[in-house]
Amino acid sequence: MVEKKGAEATVIRRRVRQKMELLANDMTAAEPSNEQLAAYLASNRERFSTEDRVTFHQVFLSATRRGSALEGDAKQLAAALARTSPAVNTAEIGDPFLLGDEFNEMSQSDVARTFGEGFAAQLAGAEPGHWQGPILSSFGVHFIFIDERAKGRVPPLDTVRETVQREWLNARRIEAENELYRTLRGRYQIVVETTPDAAESETAR
Repeated sequence: MVEKKGAEATVIRRRVRQKMELLANDMTAAEPSNEQLAAYLASNRERFSTEDRVTFHQVFLSATRRGSALEGDAKQLAAALARTSPAVNTAEIGDPFLLGDEFNEMSQSDVARTFGEGFAAQLAGAEPGHWQGPILSSFGVHFIFIDERAKGRVPPLDTVRETVQREWLNARRIEAENELYRTLRGRYQIVVETTPDAAESETAR
């Protein structure tokens, strides 16, 4: 009896493997049309959209250079910037910053990698058109002026075709695998057998 069931299990495993191999071959040969890829891109916009971007310039006060005078200098600078235009000479009133004072079309993730998560969160909530700060980072104190914000967008299919096709194929593979498993579950009954010792232990509980 045990040998028969073992043979049946082997046959089932072989059939499952054969079906999975056929599925893999089918997926390898599949070539989605432009219409299919365009539809997939449109229905998964959030997955392929570019990030929002921000263009800003800054006045920077170095924590290393200013030391204990940093807080007082920041207060004086905040008052001065409140009375001035956006086109100030940042080199004259601030300290040199390794990456410069102007940043064009930076994504939120780029801002976070450059200045830190806390700085990125404050910058994301800042409004364009006037000086804002102080905003702290591990470098020191920053006063920022947002020049422009650009919303993220869904790129043209031609620029992300390879990525969209890879995601489309993966989604199709998962869908086909799930369909295969549903078919197999409907065709076979799964029985979990226990040894006599395990059955006695379960009864004792």
